[in-house]
Amino acid sequence: MAIRSNHYEAAFEAYVRALRVPCVAVDEAKRAIFGDGGVKNPDFLLYPRFAENLVVEVKGKRARDRRGRRDWENWVTTDDLDGLVRWGELFGPGFRPILAFAYAEAVQEFGLPRHAGAFEFRGLAYRFWAVGLDDYLAHLRSRGPAWKAVAMARRAFRRRVRPLSEWLPMLAESPQRPKPVKERER
Repeated sequence: MAIRSNHYEAAFEAYVRALRVPCVAVDEAKRAIFGDGGVKNPDFLLYPRFAENLVVEVKGKRARDRRGRRDWENWVTTDDLDGLVRWGELFGPGFRPILAFAYAEAVQEFGLPRHAGAFEFRGLAYRFWAVGLDDYLAHLRSRGPAWKAVAMARRAFRRRVRPLSEWLPMLAESPQRPKPVKERER
């Protein structure tokens, strides 16, 4: 199952469930064996009604930088990408690997109206965006080999990333939008 202590993954799962998209949280405790070594498991498998099934890696990021601006941080590890590529190949046609970014920020007391796209969960406001693995791989840059991290240039990322709800159409006419839900503190 997903790491429930990771608030980004927990918020992602709550959001997907609010949309009523069938999903499976993948057990991250053990790596699957492929060939000589293990491969990182995806975080979720999603089954939207009117779209391709999705193999999802969730990456949590802060929504704003120190100056209060949205900076579209989108770095991931090469291990994340390798796992998504391999799982995408294993599942084959009908499954599309994506990177889902969960951007969290404090709930603004006098901020945007609740219907402005934020999903409240455990006292934070989350916005979920996703990009296809193929687009990400075509535009990535190294953040340094020692970190084993890569990122898409922010300009390319902003042109290609879409709200997660657009990847999850559950109605034939249009994607269903979740109503913001406030979960009780556990």
